[in-house]
Amino acid sequence: MSQEQEKIERMVQQGKLSRAEADELLATLEPQDSGQPHPSIQGTQPRTRRTFRIHVDKANGKHVDLGFPMSLVGVGLNILARRGKAAIDLDGKDVPIDTEEIRRLIADPAFVGELMTVHTGDGDTVVLSVE
Repeated sequence: MSQEQEKIERMVQQGKLSRAEADELLATLEPQDSGQPHPSIQGTQPRTRRTFRIHVDKANGKHVDLGFPMSLVGVGLNILARRGKAAIDLDGKDVPIDTEEIRRLIADPAFVGELMTVHTGDGDTVVLSVE
C-alpha cells in the first residue's frame, strides 16, 4: 500500500473522510489500464497534464507550495459540496468560494492560470492556480 493510500485510510479511521469519499480518492491513485483514459472532471479530458497548485506566502517569510493532480480537485470540490460549506475563514469572516466557477475553469483543458488569490489581514497570501 502506498503512502497516499495509507493516509487516506487513516483519514477514514479518524472520521475525516467517509468510505465513499476515500474510495473516490483511492480510485484516482490506481494505475491506469493501457488505453483507459484518466478520470476527468465533469466529463472533460484535459489534453495535457495540468496541476492544481496551492501556494502560500506567510508574512513571516515561510512558504508552502503544494501541487495536486487535477483529478483530486474534483474530489475535493465534491467533498466541499457534500459538507455544505465552501468558504475560507479570512480574519474571522467567512469568504465564500464559487465552486461552480472553479469547476467550470478546471474542466476547460485550455485554462491555465490563477483561480483565486486571498490576502489576509496579517499579510499572508494564498494563491490557487492551475499549471
